[in-house]
Amino acid sequence: MKINKIKYLSGPNLHSFKPTIWIELDLGELEHKPSNLIPGFTERLLSIIPSLKTHTCSKGYAGGFVERLMEGTWMGHILEHMALEIQYLAGIQVKRGKTITSETRPGIYYVTYDYREKESGIHAFHCAMQIVEGILSGEEHIDAEPHIARTAQLYYDNKLGPSTESIYQAALARRIPVERVGKDSFLRLGTGRKQKSVQATISSQTSYLAVENACDKEMTKNLLEGARLPVPNGVVIKTPDELRMAGEKVGYPVVIKPVDGRQGKGVVTNLQNLEHLEAAYDYVTQEHSGYTEFIIERYYAGEDYRMLIVDGKLVAASLRLPPAVTGDGVLTLRQLIEAENENPLRGEDHEKPMSKIPMELAECCLAKRERSLDEIPPHGEVIRVIGNANLSTGGSAIDVTDQVHPSYTHLAVLAAQTIGLDIAGIDIISQDVTVPYQEGEAVILEVNAAPGIRMHLYPSEGISRDAGAAIVDYLFPTQEQSAIPIVAVTGTNGKTTTARLTAHLLKQENRRIGLTHSDGVWIDDTCIDTGDCSGPGSARKVLSHPEVDLAVLETARGGILREGLAFRYCDVGIVTNVAEDHLGLDGIETLEDLRKVKRLIPEVVLPGGTCILNADDEGCVAMADYTDGTIVYFSLHANNPVIQKAIKEGRTAWYADHDWLVCASEGHTWRFLPIRDIPITINGFARHNIANALAALAAAHSLGKSITELRSSIITFFPDMKQNRGRFNLTQIEGRCIIADYAHNPAGIRAIYDTLSQMRMNRLITAASAAGDRPDEAIREMGSLIASHSDLFVIKEDENLRGRAPMEAAQLLRDSALKNGLDQAEIHIVLDEKEAYHAAWKLTQPGDLLLLVHDNFDHVEQFLSEIKQKQPAGQVRTSPRFRKKNQRFRPAQGESSFTPTKRGV
Repeated sequence: MKINKIKYLSGPNLHSFKPTIWIELDLGELEHKPSNLIPGFTERLLSIIPSLKTHTCSKGYAGGFVERLMEGTWMGHILEHMALEIQYLAGIQVKRGKTITSETRPGIYYVTYDYREKESGIHAFHCAMQIVEGILSGEEHIDAEPHIARTAQLYYDNKLGPSTESIYQAALARRIPVERVGKDSFLRLGTGRKQKSVQATISSQTSYLAVENACDKEMTKNLLEGARLPVPNGVVIKTPDELRMAGEKVGYPVVIKPVDGRQGKGVVTNLQNLEHLEAAYDYVTQEHSGYTEFIIERYYAGEDYRMLIVDGKLVAASLRLPPAVTGDGVLTLRQLIEAENENPLRGEDHEKPMSKIPMELAECCLAKRERSLDEIPPHGEVIRVIGNANLSTGGSAIDVTDQVHPSYTHLAVLAAQTIGLDIAGIDIISQDVTVPYQEGEAVILEVNAAPGIRMHLYPSEGISRDAGAAIVDYLFPTQEQSAIPIVAVTGTNGKTTTARLTAHLLKQENRRIGLTHSDGVWIDDTCIDTGDCSGPGSARKVLSHPEVDLAVLETARGGILREGLAFRYCDVGIVTNVAEDHLGLDGIETLEDLRKVKRLIPEVVLPGGTCILNADDEGCVAMADYTDGTIVYFSLHANNPVIQKAIKEGRTAWYADHDWLVCASEGHTWRFLPIRDIPITINGFARHNIANALAALAAAHSLGKSITELRSSIITFFPDMKQNRGRFNLTQIEGRCIIADYAHNPAGIRAIYDTLSQMRMNRLITAASAAGDRPDEAIREMGSLIASHSDLFVIKEDENLRGRAPMEAAQLLRDSALKNGLDQAEIHIVLDEKEAYHAAWKLTQPGDLLLLVHDNFDHVEQFLSEIKQKQPAGQVRTSPRFRKKNQRFRPAQGESSFTPTKRGV
């Protein structure tokens, strides 16, 4: 077996809305060996991973997978289940997987399954392969535990910490966009101008000065004292020589802690005398060498409480308990601590609900009580091995939120406000927070600017408090306040024009629109990236841009299959059409497969959003069953049954009725504009652009643009190189008409020739290539279409051959053209794109039409620039007039006329 390709689909994808690993697996000889034909395989596998017996598989009940193994199933399917189970046994909550057999490539399987963190997710699959290969090779001893342990370690090493994870999950539950940025605990919540962020539990709304003050314990104490809040007496020291004076001034027992310490690091409590204080100082300075200033504070007896304040409200309160072990009369304190650190709830740093107990600190704390790690405590004795109750030093917590007296709530809220923190953890020592606060009976030890919320999420006793949700609700009270509107455009053809036109229609003062399409990324009129930008990476550039108010995102097949979507929800989803294109790639082998890919956009439309579907495309119409959005159909035919049904039911529809575009909604019908008045329709000739216009109008109308506003806007969008670059751009030079378009598949080529059939010309000369990742039949069909409509055919080649050998795609085009009407003399092969354009130009005569089907539009612009430089002034027109209704296309005065060719074009 071998893995050909791996993809991490982090966003909603063809297989799931959750992160999914996609693997192209080649079984090799095992294609002929299902599990029932491998003696002893099933029994051995189940002995290594017994919990596979619980898998339901397609049977729908526990043990269903075992039945499949007995009946005979293939290794791709088996590895899928094993990868899921190894992750699950490692503590990773995953459950969905699916394996699909390639219909055209024997032995190839497409394996998909859930993952939460990609390093552990793919490691689980490699582990599954090792176990299977070990069984097949007859290894005697195969243990799954090391694989499970390593998978778990990778997961905890790379996942978000508990606090950040709870914020992330709370955002998802509220349909608030959330994204981890980098490998640390930084989250971006929301999109565009509405976005905010958190780092651990510090928000983008947290005052920097407040954080600095909270991190400076002396400043914190000064501010709290100024507000007449209770704080312990203490002094700051910088050298060990100051310890004696500090201890005597404050009075024993005392606490030592770094002035700028965090998470309880370097804190030692209940020091009874100078000897203990000096030993604690030595420990802290050795273990935490970065600290140079310390506070020596009076130690106050009482219970240690943490109160979480968010936006001036008490969200959670915990009674914190120092780490303790219970003697059994056999084990030493060291052994008891080591055993407790094996508790699966304990981990390094903040990876798990509780942290491991640091042995060195325990030794220091025990020493001041004249106890040793090597002593054996009697059975039943409970020993607190560390004085402070911070979770980061092994402490635990009991939830007491509902028991806190309002006076203590007020005390905690006032402390957070005094420091200036929107999110704060207030540490209070009190004998009892359930009774009214009395002066002198409690002190505020610390105000934390980045409070950990593990203790509230995973209390040792009591109710779990969703502190992450409280933080998210503070940042975004509603989903609408978190996300800018998103228009997602997909389909086989017309995506770029529809996206550009939609953005144009939605423009208004004081609103910045982010636009992605196959030619770049734009923020209003500023291009911030070039190239094919129709994938999730480009979408994220718009969604993360802090000035964008609305996003229009072309969403192509390739990006969906490569990474999934960059967004979980959209407000408007458009599907222009679905035709055979790119089949045979990444497991998409049929038209129905492709429809499922494009259907993802309707599936992610928000309830209350709008799903815009092409009523002339049966595949699009079928997508209506998969969306929660309001469906708006568009059509080139007023008598389309789907349109007529929508009108009868009072729903919104946009359609062409003879020479007019029409909008119907709620029983009313508006004649929008004559089609010939809309420049993008090329005087009504370009049927494909009429459809694109209908889709864009429906989108803009659904987002609040009035019919009047749309009429004014659409007539200012032109099919030129500025507004619709590379899409049916027309230039006239020396009596020749040059049209450049990105018709990259048979459906696109057919639409272009349908438009050209309305125009007069002497001859039609086409310069075109075929993308190498198309099936042979699709390339042959393009060759056939070009040959049947063209007088001359100049065949070029794309820069990226996409897996084809040089000349391979060109030869397929040539052979097809020869079979469909062109002879050897009418076909020219010039592989370089720009050279091909010049060769085609040399073949033209006045009155000819030259169609440039481009791969790289830069080459078109360079070609046009070069030939324009050779022309006399006045011989170049880039904004031609189109014929009026019932007239043939006529060139400007002094230019040759265009007449039908022998093929009737």
